[in-house]
Amino acid sequence: MTNRIIVLITLLLSVGIFAQDKLHITGKITGIDNKTKLSISGGEKEKEFYLKDGVIDVEVSLKEAPTSVSISVYDDNDIIRTYFYLGNESVTINASIDDFPNEVVAKNSKFDGLRYENYWLSKDLDKKRNDINEIIEKEIGEGAKPQVAYAKYKDELDTIRKEEAKRQYEFLKKHINTDYGRHLIRFYVDQFTVEQFNILYSLVDPVNINRNEIKFLKTLCDSKQLEVGDMYYDFTALNLKNKEVRFSDYYNGKYVLLDFSNVYCWFCGKAAPKTAVIEEELKDKVMYVTYHTGDNLQEAQKYYELKGKKGNIIWNKEGHLHPAMAMYRNMSTPSYLLFSPEGKFIKEINGFDTDLKAIILKEIE
Repeated sequence: MTNRIIVLITLLLSVGIFAQDKLHITGKITGIDNKTKLSISGGEKEKEFYLKDGVIDVEVSLKEAPTSVSISVYDDNDIIRTYFYLGNESVTINASIDDFPNEVVAKNSKFDGLRYENYWLSKDLDKKRNDINEIIEKEIGEGAKPQVAYAKYKDELDTIRKEEAKRQYEFLKKHINTDYGRHLIRFYVDQFTVEQFNILYSLVDPVNINRNEIKFLKTLCDSKQLEVGDMYYDFTALNLKNKEVRFSDYYNGKYVLLDFSNVYCWFCGKAAPKTAVIEEELKDKVMYVTYHTGDNLQEAQKYYELKGKKGNIIWNKEGHLHPAMAMYRNMSTPSYLLFSPEGKFIKEINGFDTDLKAIILKEIE
């Protein structure tokens, strides 16, 4: 009987240890009053909450854990955010609003320590970049043309970017077998060479080979960044009827525009109705294909509605970790890739503030 009780107690303790299915954050944040709205995001939806005399006590269920989690503070029509890398665990925050956005760490977390270490790794570079951007914004405010202002500091910004990539690569070599290390891979798809990706892959522990992030890394190893004249990469996707299609299915003698967009991207939302018009106006010359980078049908359908229920929308359940995102080295939305009727890469256009139709017509005419 005694042995049975001991076994039962052990089982109950085990359940208590492993059953936590929510992220629980407690602690204190000074400098925020009881009327200021906050929100936490990282689960299936954003959750609003308020502090009580600076005390934070909030729970949220993370759909996938560990993952990137943000806390937003809404103050005087401004939003200040701080980011963490957390699992469904209990953590403590003791900080001031002045520590936002980067000087806040979640104590007792199994995962956030590496995120904070990585932040310090490039803190000096972040400051240099921010200082230059402030100068650029000031010059534009004084009447300088944006293109001229950015071109003036391009070499300095490129130097910072290269140094940051160098540091991040060394960081990843040390931490490729951690959750946070694998999480970082997709943010540097256009920063490392195929040779560097192969070295990272060689450092992966066999127990992690079948993880989605590592499969994504393997695709980076097996493909190179497209250059003008290269043939397109073919891939499978799902349409709005949940039917599997291939990118190659859209080649029928016309130019093809592959548009990477997401319903939660503010610029994509602004672009959607305009690109729908462009799609209609150029339909005789260009096949327009929107790849929605989200991981579910509902989000793809929402973007389809933003486009006035026009055009071809495709998506995949793997979201940002689908091989297509690796092959095309996609790092931003909206991003437009133009291909010839034969499937050769012509040009990439990034961002919303462009005359997309004029650029396309210039290339095809």
